[in-house]
Amino acid sequence: MPTIMDISRISGLSKSTVSRVLNNHPHVSDESRQKVQNAIKQLGYVRNTQGVQLRLQASNHIGVLIPDVEHPFFSQLVSALSRSLGSEGYQLVIYQTELSPAYERDVYTRLLRREMDAVVIAHSHFSEREIKEYIGSSIGIICNEAMDGEFLDVFRLDEEDAIFQATAYLLSKGRRHLCFCMDHLTPLQERRWRGFELAHKQFGLACTKSQCYTGLVTMEDGYALGEQLLITDHLPDGIITGSDFVATGLLKAAKQKGISVPQDLSVIGCDNHPVGLMTNPELTTLTHCISDMVKDLTECLIRRLKGMQSAPIMKTYKASLIIRNSA
Repeated sequence: MPTIMDISRISGLSKSTVSRVLNNHPHVSDESRQKVQNAIKQLGYVRNTQGVQLRLQASNHIGVLIPDVEHPFFSQLVSALSRSLGSEGYQLVIYQTELSPAYERDVYTRLLRREMDAVVIAHSHFSEREIKEYIGSSIGIICNEAMDGEFLDVFRLDEEDAIFQATAYLLSKGRRHLCFCMDHLTPLQERRWRGFELAHKQFGLACTKSQCYTGLVTMEDGYALGEQLLITDHLPDGIITGSDFVATGLLKAAKQKGISVPQDLSVIGCDNHPVGLMTNPELTTLTHCISDMVKDLTECLIRRLKGMQSAPIMKTYKASLIIRNSA
């Protein structure tokens, strides 16, 4: 297998010059670069990147912690992160925790062993302080978890305001019997619930946790909830979901039971997934800000990897309500 010494011999350049060319050092002449490239082509040289990574103590891998890769929001987030970090020369490694705290801790151990250069934490069982204690001086960035940037950089949606917007919109249309659907009961989902409560208070109305349904992620979950809710004597007149997929399942259940949307029942989704344009009626939904969030997160992460020392960065992003035909 050809080595740097072989390239040095063929090109007539010193080993140190060859090394500078291979590491893309700025202070090398174009003539030397061309000689090295010609020698590489002649020898069929392939660089041992693992050896380079060991010497530099860098893997060029960035981990991302998510609960479920099939969840619409997280699949879109992973796709955006992969493109953004890939453009910076990093490979995204997906760690699907499936809601296991032990698995999450194992990922932090991998980070400490330098199996990755940093980790993006898009879901966690732990507090911000606990995460910082686990990872020490390693680089971890919180993405869309309900944390406040006391110990780590945090980039997240304003979940409370998003659900406030959706709830206030329905209440302003005269709806008075609303339900709110969320996935797993987490601090982030609690912020969404606060938005639901706040909108009711602004309209002088009360609401209780009996109006909240948890554990809803898929279309099948939404359909099952629809079958449960839409046979009672006291039908809701508006449902706000945490996912366009859940909302799509609800629309199917309503149609099968002869309930008119939006005349009898308003449905609002979340995430502005393309599936919402395929439903009948088209789905009113909340936009996410994944592209802006990932852009800012990537810029921050690259600066951290280059050694930037500063207080943690905290940035939130407002959602927008896209009004279509389901509400």
